[in-house]
Amino acid sequence: MRTLLSNVLAALVASSIMLASAHADTLKKEELDQLLAPIALYPDDLLTNVLIAATYPLEVVQASRWREEASNAKLKGDALPKALEAKDWDPSIKSLVQFSDVLKQMSDQLEWTQKLGDAFLAQKAEVLDEVQVLRAQAAEAGHLESDTQQQVTKEAGAGPGTKTVYIIQPATPETVYVPVYQPAVVYGSWSYPSYPPYAWTYPGASFVNGFFWAAGVAVAASIWDWGHCDWHHHDIDINVNKWNNINVNRPKITSNTWEHNVAHRGPVPYKDKAVRDKFRAADREAIGDKDFRGRDSAEIKDRLKESDHTRVRDATDKLQDRKADRPEAKLKERSTDRPAARDGDRKVSRDVDRPKRPAKGPAAFNVKKGRDVARHADRGRASRAATPSRAKINRGGGGRRRR
Repeated sequence: MRTLLSNVLAALVASSIMLASAHADTLKKEELDQLLAPIALYPDDLLTNVLIAATYPLEVVQASRWREEASNAKLKGDALPKALEAKDWDPSIKSLVQFSDVLKQMSDQLEWTQKLGDAFLAQKAEVLDEVQVLRAQAAEAGHLESDTQQQVTKEAGAGPGTKTVYIIQPATPETVYVPVYQPAVVYGSWSYPSYPPYAWTYPGASFVNGFFWAAGVAVAASIWDWGHCDWHHHDIDINVNKWNNINVNRPKITSNTWEHNVAHRGPVPYKDKAVRDKFRAADREAIGDKDFRGRDSAEIKDRLKESDHTRVRDATDKLQDRKADRPEAKLKERSTDRPAARDGDRKVSRDVDRPKRPAKGPAAFNVKKGRDVARHADRGRASRAATPSRAKINRGGGGRRRR
């Protein structure tokens, strides 16, 4: 498990570096719609958790792997929050552990998750606005209505020029249903053929009124209902007490408006320059694992595209073998494995094992130019000419003659 997560982290770091070096531009409207299409019709609280959790992609992968373990997969009710107390994950991650299918989808579609998180950090207002645009399209197409799984309400704008927003809540607060749908159908005709929408599928879902509904999730109150979308002000409102109780032994928050926590990001870089400047890389160096630096970025990028994370382990072993073949690694191995040398052998052993140093150039020895050497020589001759010789001093009486 540790090796697997380490390599997923390596993939995230390499992918982010390549994305950052290629483009630091924000996403266009059609790109945002493409990205948000499969989740825009989620209940508000579930959507809130997905958007925030996407800013912590490493913890998404960790939580998904943890949930898949046999001993954790069967945890329900109060037993699940109790088991999560030992984990130092963001509350959004802990909340999503209840929705194992959603969490697994985010882990398997890691590039999508990271892109969503980067967009939410860099363009939070636009992301929330585009969610409402997509909901309005679904409502106009007749595919966003209240039923036994959800309650849909329209809320008037907060002031002149503000738009009506669609609020989606579970029909029963204690049970949350995850809608699965084909975006090109639910939203009506898709407006951007060059940007086809992402679409998810879940096993065991049943089709009702344009949606495939998976089984409802009985949410644990202690790790749920801590944050809500403030659509009019483009913020996430936080219940401070509930948030702090989720991670009771961790640093507390005091603001009732969500703020990204760089500590949960780990060493995963940020794509957008403005976001990078806001959350300086230096603030994360103590958190990041430096062992992931310098990996083969092309190989990591290929692994990132794989949805089967079990194959990552094989690639990891190859990387470790490659590291072990480095000269310095072999040198260290010889120095620790060979028997102690006898006195007569020590010099030969040191000479054999010591790696050859590159030849030093003239600058390394501080060699002066020819004219500088001549100038210093002339200065020395003049100094000697002005100083009485030792013989003259002995003859001149200033000093005592030696016998």
